[in-house]
Amino acid sequence: MKRNPRVLLLTMPFVSVSRPSIGIATLKARAEQEGFECHTEYANLRFAETIGLDRYLVIDDSLSHALFAGDWLFAQDLFRDRIDTATYLATVKANVGAPTNFESLLEARELVAPFLDECMDRFAIADYDVIGFTSTFQQTLASLALARRIKDRFPEKITMMGGANCEGVMGMEIMRQFPWIDAIIGGEADYSFPEFLKRLATDAPADDVRGLIYRRKGVPCVAAPQDRVHDMDALPDPDFAEYFAAIAGSRLKERIHPTLLFESARGCWWGAKSHCTFCGLNGDTMKFRSKSAERTIAELDRQSERYNLKNFSAVDNIIAHDYFQNFLPALKAKKAGYNIFYEIKSNLRPEQVQLLKEAGVWAVQPGVESLSSPVLKLMKKGVTAIQNIQLLKSCREHNVEAAWNFLYGFPGETKQDYDDVAATIPALYHLRPPGAVSPIRLDRFSPNFNNAEAFGLVEVKPFALYAFLYPLPPEAVANLAYFFEYKHRDGRDPQAVMKDLEEPIRIWKSNRGGDLVKKYGTDPELMVVDTRPAHAHRLYPFSGLQREVYEFCDEIRSLKQILELASRLTGRTIEANEASIRTFLEQMLSLDLMVREGNQYLSLAIRTDQEYVGLEQYQTPLAA
Repeated sequence: MKRNPRVLLLTMPFVSVSRPSIGIATLKARAEQEGFECHTEYANLRFAETIGLDRYLVIDDSLSHALFAGDWLFAQDLFRDRIDTATYLATVKANVGAPTNFESLLEARELVAPFLDECMDRFAIADYDVIGFTSTFQQTLASLALARRIKDRFPEKITMMGGANCEGVMGMEIMRQFPWIDAIIGGEADYSFPEFLKRLATDAPADDVRGLIYRRKGVPCVAAPQDRVHDMDALPDPDFAEYFAAIAGSRLKERIHPTLLFESARGCWWGAKSHCTFCGLNGDTMKFRSKSAERTIAELDRQSERYNLKNFSAVDNIIAHDYFQNFLPALKAKKAGYNIFYEIKSNLRPEQVQLLKEAGVWAVQPGVESLSSPVLKLMKKGVTAIQNIQLLKSCREHNVEAAWNFLYGFPGETKQDYDDVAATIPALYHLRPPGAVSPIRLDRFSPNFNNAEAFGLVEVKPFALYAFLYPLPPEAVANLAYFFEYKHRDGRDPQAVMKDLEEPIRIWKSNRGGDLVKKYGTDPELMVVDTRPAHAHRLYPFSGLQREVYEFCDEIRSLKQILELASRLTGRTIEANEASIRTFLEQMLSLDLMVREGNQYLSLAIRTDQEYVGLEQYQTPLAA
């Protein structure tokens, strides 16, 4: 080429229009660091304008998960008469029921071809030498459809792909099946992508660029093992300027409220130690690396000033250990007013949740997954049910939104595991219920997938709907798929273990104000107000030793610790106190005012400033 190539990076439907792509924004910044002109465009935003934002949001948020509708919309354009729409519809109805808004989906599909044609001119494709696509979630077919149009009109252009959908065999199969894609970078591209551009600029061979998938005599091959970023502080801030310019020029701008994405770490420190069996994240990039606290805070400050926003969402799989010693205390001290989302491990102590809140973390995804310790052990989560409950309680108490899902269907689980959960759930009706309740998915790269036979999972095959996205040989579809169907070797039906959980979870999710709260005074010293569903509305007075014990169990405490506390407070021996303490604890459990796991106890009432009146007549004394 003998000159620096001009680069365009595209994010296609379907991903959120309220979040810029941190992938292409970081690559843009890296390319420009190395002296290349690089631009980004948000075709997902343009498609939302084309089909209407409401329709876009429905497809992106719900239909894509159930029907792969985001990819399916573009399959017709890509494969034309090879797509069997009638059978697809029948399969959808048989598996997930007929969606009431399917006609709207069909109408949107009619707008796909005009939209792709418009992209060619709107994004000035003719002006660029390299056009790259990022593909996560359901962006692959939209990216392939536009890439083919580009190659048909401009065969000299270099078309590339990257992102989570291009890792491992998925990237190799894309290269094998779609000849209009010239190159793929599987995994982290922060250094390999600029290096590839340098080779293009000098007409030098690129067959040793790490992570590059290319063709040698028509056969896809990997140039060199994937590279990883080792010094996270060396990465530039993501450049979101063109995203915000697109929003400012969009007729949807009044309805889109952007959140800034940031990356303070890659990989998963827990997964590197004990990979959760169902987790398909991180592929070959599990090794945990994080930015220094100072670097991340400086980036938040710069990005907030650049884009005049204070809402941030971390794309990290898990917050770094040491951020509780440096990053969060520093944010708390700054009082910058940021609103931050983070993914966390669910074994945090109450004071750590409080620190999150004080630092500006208003929402977390804690990976609770289950309320059964035996099932959590099967998952290799490294946490217990009572720790998960303490986390949910702490989040409620400190007003931190906790988004979590309840998963089941793990090899080795028993009905008794879920019967125990069913007995516990009524005590938790005042805490955040799960969002989705679903059997585990078999995701590529997860231990369950990689070692399916060992886990007793058989007849593993891609989700049936993939066949209607990719009219290709079965082995090709299997390489392109990320989600897989399976059966248990022992013939178990995972749904059977959930039978007695359905009603408690329904009540939990429908709770509209029932609560379990603590009110302080002088006589009694503590009043617990119980207005939870399926509980008799009562006020329970606590004084003296009972109050001390209940408050002591605000965090998880062992029976030994409780008895030692009672001994210190009463001056009596542990043995002298044990019978009365056990009687009190059993009463707390019978009233769902506490939960127990083994010899560990946790009080469930939360602190609140909310007033409760009219319940005085229901005051119920506790046993002496």
